Amino acid sequence: MKNSFAFWGMALALLPLLASCGERMQEAKNAYSAVATTTKAAEKMGEAMNKAEAKRKLRAAHGDTISLHYKELEKYLPGSIEGFTPDGAPKGESVNMGGLSYSTCEQIYRKGDQQLKVQLVDYNGANALYAGATAMMSAGFSQDNDDEMMRGCDLGIPEVKGWETLQKKDKKASVALGVGDRFFVAVESTGQDNTDFVKAVAKNINLNALAKL
Repeated sequence: MKNSFAFWGMALALLPLLASCGERMQEAKNAYSAVATTTKAAEKMGEAMNKAEAKRKLRAAHGDTISLHYKELEKYLPGSIEGFTPDGAPKGESVNMGGLSYSTCEQIYRKGDQQLKVQLVDYNGANALYAGATAMMSAGFSQDNDDEMMRGCDLGIPEVKGWETLQKKDKKASVALGVGDRFFVAVESTGQDNTDFVKAVAKNINLNALAKL
């Protein structure tokens, strides 16, 4: 257990490196702070981390240690979605620093005053960051009040775990997914009364293909 908490300290310290995923990362950090003293939740998070590490070692044994180039990752972004059209070209980058590497891309879509953002991150070269971003999805934690709702979610897709959030007063919904213990997928939209739409958008991404990489 002590090692589990030490790992979390390291993972959370690394979160600022992923500024493009800042909001989703902050949610994970806040949620972790709320349940860090719960033994059962910590055990579940530890199990999720161990599973992700085991899959990383398996990929490494086959020589798969490098994240997809961001241009390759962009191919998994959806096109037009239920009246939403892309607002400009997608943005992305591949980062390498001292043995740590990851790739990220995102696309903004618009429909009138509504905005939709889809973001993909390949953590193949940064397993600690993946674990820090997704372990809360396995913790069994949930919160619901007049301002917001947050909880784990299951899209019914193998090797995919999720976390959904609704900012009730701002009508902003989001879903964050851990895919294949390697990829992080985030979908968020304004003008939403629930999380149904963002989960539907997430399902339109080829998550099965990502999970098999």
